[in-house]
Amino acid sequence: MKNHFLILITLIVASLSSCTKSDDVSPSSLSGKYELKIIDFNSKFTSEDPEKYTDDVSSQGIFYIFNTDGTYKTNAYWSIGEINSNGTESTGKYSLKGNVLSITYIDQDLEKELTQSMQIKTNTDTDLVLYMGLAEVKDSFTAAATGLDPFTAAFLNIFIGQMLEFDYTLSFKKIS
Repeated sequence: MKNHFLILITLIVASLSSCTKSDDVSPSSLSGKYELKIIDFNSKFTSEDPEKYTDDVSSQGIFYIFNTDGTYKTNAYWSIGEINSNGTESTGKYSLKGNVLSITYIDQDLEKELTQSMQIKTNTDTDLVLYMGLAEVKDSFTAAATGLDPFTAAFLNIFIGQMLEFDYTLSFKKIS
């Protein structure tokens, strides 16, 4: 009887989790122009004090335009652990799998094409919230280390090895 109850609970939880809104993310539901408003950052590296801040970046006018064909346009540029804008626009590709958004971009520090995966925490008519945790960042940096010169790859691997915590949340407002 106890095993049947556990199986029933497992089936109920599985069916409920398969019906969540995050599974309904598709290129058409993401299409539009989004402006980055808030960055929440929390990190801890070996032998360093934790760093935590919330930054209102709305005055920078950082935007992404996601098209239904899996392409995007942005004035943002990524460098190791940061997103900024220098006014230059670029284009790239993105993909969605469940609630994971993967964006391909050129990392300004490494001068290399990378793919960064982020969890979609919120996707409504007005808000888009993306989250990168330690696992997503480590995966991206590990992939970046392949094909680099040995010194840069070693430096990047040391950097990855020093990460103890990493939470990066990007909050966007949909503007069209």
